[in-house]
Amino acid sequence: MEKLYTVEDIAKITMMTSRTIRNYIKNGMLKGKKIGGQWRFTEGDVNNLMDNGTYRAKHISNLKQDIISFVDGVSDTIKGDVQTCTIIDLYQDRNVVAGKQKELMEFINSNSSSTDNGMRFSSEYIESEAKTRIVIFAQPEFITRAMQILK
Repeated sequence: MEKLYTVEDIAKITMMTSRTIRNYIKNGMLKGKKIGGQWRFTEGDVNNLMDNGTYRAKHISNLKQDIISFVDGVSDTIKGDVQTCTIIDLYQDRNVVAGKQKELMEFINSNSSSTDNGMRFSSEYIESEAKTRIVIFAQPEFITRAMQILK
């Protein structure tokens, strides 16, 4: 059975607010299904949102600002004594990377403490450089496991 994501799950994954995600639903950028009065989304629904040009431009702008905030020491996203921001560039076949991203998402979803501690994950394919850039804000132990998955 395929995992279904909530509005809150997608907000955490995409580093957006729940309100922004609800706006994407309202304007048709994010498609899903209402089950029991609550929105639910498949991985395909989330991928379609991330492939949307308007979403991508806003997401990239927000991500750059988050990285600058982290470097400037004003980020309070990650909870705990040690905070990390890791940027990984993968010069690998997109299909290979997609499999690794799916495994990473499964790890994130199976580890509830990752999102409770402020963990955030972002990915984008940069066509002009034929690479996938992954940015992760998380505790070091999470980064260690993520690097094992992505190697």
